[in-house]
Amino acid sequence: MIEKLLNVCKVLIAFVFIILFGTVGSVLRIVSLGMLTNFNRSFLIPVFCKLTLSVMGIKVDNRVQLPTIDQPLFYTFNHNSYLDGFVLMSLGLKNMRIVMSEKMLIFLPVALITFSIGLLFIPQKKNRRRRMNFFFNIEKRIIQERFSVMGSSEGVHQYGERIAPFNRGVYHMALNCKLPVVALFIYTPVESNPYANFRPFKRGTVVIETLSIIPTQDWKLENLDIHIDDVRSKYVQRFNEYYNMNTI
Repeated sequence: MIEKLLNVCKVLIAFVFIILFGTVGSVLRIVSLGMLTNFNRSFLIPVFCKLTLSVMGIKVDNRVQLPTIDQPLFYTFNHNSYLDGFVLMSLGLKNMRIVMSEKMLIFLPVALITFSIGLLFIPQKKNRRRRMNFFFNIEKRIIQERFSVMGSSEGVHQYGERIAPFNRGVYHMALNCKLPVVALFIYTPVESNPYANFRPFKRGTVVIETLSIIPTQDWKLENLDIHIDDVRSKYVQRFNEYYNMNTI
């Protein structure tokens, strides 16, 4: 009973932090006419994420090795926990736009945080025309403004226990813009993962690491599905390694 109450308190504090920092970040972006958006991405929101994770009893073992090449990149990741967003935003990557399903816009606290860092929302698959226009426009912006993009390969899904099928849209974007794929892997211990309805979870350490850096300059559209399967196979292999290692 006490453990459940503690977890409820942790989640409530996290929501308070989301609203507080989201409001501050949104105000900063508005009053600065967007000039402080990168400050929010690289400092304010990472501080908020680290503080929130600490309150929830979660440490982050950051093993990420970023490429040194001076060009836009596509950062992708496996999505097996509600903690993933905090872990990823804690990296404080500059000149980078996160893309997320517009389905998340129904949550006001999330909307505040995402606005403060200039997050871009992908229309859902049922809105085919708007979705195609979104990718067409973001590809033009990437080429013109030369910013990196971060997005989940799996999109919206409910699989906490495995790697879901990968979406094609973000990889078509990477192909068209010649963005190297920086594959980040996140391991959240099962006992510390509040994935299913913020179930009771324990203190623990989340690992985030660079799984692979994959060039795309030689990719061809007719072989795109093969390339996607190759990237996904790396995630499946690493997922199985971690979870088999921690269930022995």
